[in-house]
Amino acid sequence: MLDLNRRGEGKGKVVLGIVVVLLLIGGIFAYYIFGNFNRSEGSTGRTLENPTSNLTNEEAVLRFDESFVRYLLYSIGASRLHNPPLSKNKPKVEFYIDDDIYSAVVEKGVISVERGGIEDEDIIIRTSTLEAVKMVRTGNYISESFSSGKSEMELISGKIELGSKGYLKIYNSLTGESS
Repeated sequence: MLDLNRRGEGKGKVVLGIVVVLLLIGGIFAYYIFGNFNRSEGSTGRTLENPTSNLTNEEAVLRFDESFVRYLLYSIGASRLHNPPLSKNKPKVEFYIDDDIYSAVVEKGVISVERGGIEDEDIIIRTSTLEAVKMVRTGNYISESFSSGKSEMELISGKIELGSKGYLKIYNSLTGESS
């Protein structure tokens, strides 16, 4: 004779296993989306020196380079950007600063910046060199520059991808808009 209770136990174990796997995947996804990694210089533990220190605005404009862009990105929290769960698709930012183009990639909380464009960027930030210097000099000025329209952020990737990489929090804090 067939034991109906044993068959029910088997189904219960399968359902329980599926629920556990889904909870695990959901937890990993939530960690990547909502996790706050508190990195000042990624995993290196170093503190960045402000490149405008001991310079006038005019001197800083003349010396503007990748270090200013890197400092600005850390200031807006870009080190907390991350790959989407189970993906190798790194966050990429392109900067148009006057006539110069810089590109940045975030990997495990460390921001790499180079001169020149980048393919498959997620966002583009546009500003002037003087505005960038002001934002680097005074972190509190960053949101003012974006809200006043002196600096702009263009979302290139779709909202799901931007959200899964952590960009939407940055966008909302800089522009005061919900994306």
